[in-house]
Amino acid sequence: MAVKILYEIEVGKLTHEEARQRIRRRLRQAETRDLALGLVNQTLENIAKIDKILGEVAENWDLSRMAALDRSILRLGTAEIVWSDVPAKVAINEAIEIAKRFSTEDSGRFVNGILDRVARMKSEIRDNI
Repeated sequence: MAVKILYEIEVGKLTHEEARQRIRRRLRQAETRDLALGLVNQTLENIAKIDKILGEVAENWDLSRMAALDRSILRLGTAEIVWSDVPAKVAINEAIEIAKRFSTEDSGRFVNGILDRVARMKSEIRDNI
């Protein structure tokens, strides 16, 4: 749900508040709703930093050239790796599975490669933000 909402913000031009309202309407279970809201909020609050990080680690890739869904997955994965207590391996595996299921055939490998670099640079990233 969090990736879908981030995608809808980018492609559907939802405001951040409209996106939060959609999560509240679509997810009835409080724990799931709170998790999705937390992930989306964390990503949106740090979007400029996340895009800078992705721009640095995605060698030979400009963010604007990436598929919008892959970009949303990478943004969420980066937020989880850098700002949450979720183990990097878990965040990366979740992102890969989402990419494989909902994006292109090559997206899983693409997401894995970039988020793996983010994870390896986590300490350096945290020191510089």
